[in-house]
Amino acid sequence: MVNFVVVEDNEKHRKRIKEIIMNYMMKNKIDFDILEFEKDTNLLRKVINYREHKHIYIFDFELPNTNAIDLARLVREKDWSSPIIVLTVNGGMAYETFKQRVQILDFVSKQYEAEKNMHELFDICFKQFKIKKSLKFKYKNQSYNLDYDKILYIYRDTTERKCVVVTDNDEYLVPISITDLNKKLDKDFHITHKACIVNLKRVESFDWKNNKIIFDNGTYTYLLSKTHKKELSICH
Repeated sequence: MVNFVVVEDNEKHRKRIKEIIMNYMMKNKIDFDILEFEKDTNLLRKVINYREHKHIYIFDFELPNTNAIDLARLVREKDWSSPIIVLTVNGGMAYETFKQRVQILDFVSKQYEAEKNMHELFDICFKQFKIKKSLKFKYKNQSYNLDYDKILYIYRDTTERKCVVVTDNDEYLVPISITDLNKKLDKDFHITHKACIVNLKRVESFDWKNNKIIFDNGTYTYLLSKTHKKELSICH
């Protein structure tokens, strides 16, 4: 579980930050929550002291009863691992001294490409956390949680009328359509055929002459359509 701890006194800005987080997390499939505060409160301090879950802090620079630097100092009294992002009105302001003293990940302008910049910072946060993304599903009353890194590809089995997830060591039937699976998976997964999705991180090469996909463990599949050549060439 990851908690996004947002401290922002402006309701409009707080709503926008929440939208940015939701847009990012839609493709990540990691359990998360957004905790919103208008200012420094006793409840916020309890959240800061709660270490069961991972935190990403997003602080407005100026707050009614404090500022982001003081909140960052409060966090760093006990926690030097949680990322801290500070929102400012003036994007060009220099806070290098503060960044070093309390290890602020970055200062982000609310007015200039806020979503793009924050999404890039979230990427850094999750790499720092080293949280493995996974595909979760249920089949015949059994729950599965497959690490994305272990998935080679997913194809539609016309006989079973279900999808099959192929990993390094096994195959799993999934009662979910190719279309819905594509929506659940993240940006490393791409459609290569109307009946197939592959994990590009596991692809060694595309053999377009023979419509063949070769994976990094030596296995392969022929579910490759030239209609996807342009987009796959850009992504891989």
